[in-house]
Amino acid sequence: MMRSAASAPHLGAALAAGLIVATGLAFRAGAQGGEPVTRSATEPGQIVSELQIHPRSQGVDEETSATASAEAAIAARPMLAVIIDDVGLDTAAAERLLALEMPLTVSILPYAAEAPEVAAAARRAGKEVFLHLPMEPVGLDDPGPLALTGHHSGQDLSVRAEWALSRVPGASGFNNHMGSRLTADAQAMDRLFASLSGRGLVFVDSLTSPDSVAGARARAAGLTALRRDVFLDHDAAPAAVAAALEEALDLAAERGFAVAIGHPHATTLDALETLSARADAAGIELVTAGALAARLRPAARS
Repeated sequence: MMRSAASAPHLGAALAAGLIVATGLAFRAGAQGGEPVTRSATEPGQIVSELQIHPRSQGVDEETSATASAEAAIAARPMLAVIIDDVGLDTAAAERLLALEMPLTVSILPYAAEAPEVAAAARRAGKEVFLHLPMEPVGLDDPGPLALTGHHSGQDLSVRAEWALSRVPGASGFNNHMGSRLTADAQAMDRLFASLSGRGLVFVDSLTSPDSVAGARARAAGLTALRRDVFLDHDAAPAAVAAALEEALDLAAERGFAVAIGHPHATTLDALETLSARADAAGIELVTAGALAARLRPAARS
């Protein structure tokens, strides 16, 4: 059972350093034995969404324009996927999040002390589980222990990603935690995604940098990729969160789908309590990121 007290952000980092060595050895043994790792039934290599940070002001790129004519056939109702990041450090907030009766994607930090327990609780609550994979940012912010950086070799990136996935069992996809530097490094992204292709994982680019190439490199490696459209709580004031939710709903109505990312702040959780009613009133269906990717895929082929 999850403890109600918040866990220290980097609790368990000392154990993690030892675990990563064992995980890397196990991963290499499994790879040599030829046993594939399957985490979901999604197909790789589909182009799903590549909008700019603020689509209505900055416009749509060529890939989104190429699939726009097919999007009308995706569903009778527009769709909004909400991903909540940074889950696991505050288990009381996680419990409140999991109690919300709506489709949500819960993205869990691997270094959270109770990450496996939170992942299990999320699955029991019917939520989709993602890994919130720590990556190197620009500047001095700390992405947490065992974060992926551009200095790591392909093997190093693979071992760290395997350790992170082992900490969030049942994850059907992942998105980047921080990562403004790493996601702009095409060669590092290629090294990372080469180790994760062929598993049916969905990747969502959190788009922490306008220079990110992560989505394009993920698709080139055969992963299904989505891209964040709206941050819900860059400003966590209640009025700002409400306005960001309205922006996400408006974009979903205009385009047929949208991806929003938030965090388990009290004001964000307050706003999510009214989201189902607001979405129903707007004629928008709330879905998980994985469900959105699966339902966009046929349109992307046409």
